[in-house]
Amino acid sequence: MPRPSLKDQRSDEILDAYLTCVARFGLEGATQERIAAEAGVKRPLLRHYLGNRGQMITALCDHVVLVFDRMTDGADAVLKEAQSYEEVIGLLFAEDIDHDPRLLVAWQALAVSVGDQPDQRDALLNSLERFLQALTRTFQRLSPNRSMEKTRAVAQGVMAILVNLDSLSILSPPQAWRNELRDGAAILLASLEGEG
Repeated sequence: MPRPSLKDQRSDEILDAYLTCVARFGLEGATQERIAAEAGVKRPLLRHYLGNRGQMITALCDHVVLVFDRMTDGADAVLKEAQSYEEVIGLLFAEDIDHDPRLLVAWQALAVSVGDQPDQRDALLNSLERFLQALTRTFQRLSPNRSMEKTRAVAQGVMAILVNLDSLSILSPPQAWRNELRDGAAILLASLEGEG
């Protein structure tokens, strides 16, 4: 396998700096000056590697969606092995999951900017839909007698809890909050157990 080019490596480093700046300052506050300083490059190099501001936002969106898609693929592979809802809760709420809180902050900032960047809407929604489908497949497998509508509704609730937990992580909330969110997801999943 060939080594990544210097341009690809530098583009990735700049995207990482952009992600950091968006997490700290929001999409509008992530100026080219701040991104360049964070990446340790001169400002004109940003255009060389990622293009103009619109192209940079598109590149950030593509990056965030790609990372979420990889995370979904990993979660889907692990969830396919789960034999009970207790295992599902343990997998989804494991505290040792490698997690980058900047990603959800950037996802949210990109979602807020959809009015200015409407082409990003589908990519952002599709990234959530892929995760929702992975959850729904797992829940349907574990409770095959439940309707798809109820299974998907529970999957929406569990996903919302996970997104909420992820968005709170940057604030380092009390452990009790994490436990309560986990318990809330378990209550939702319990509604799928038993006969149809």
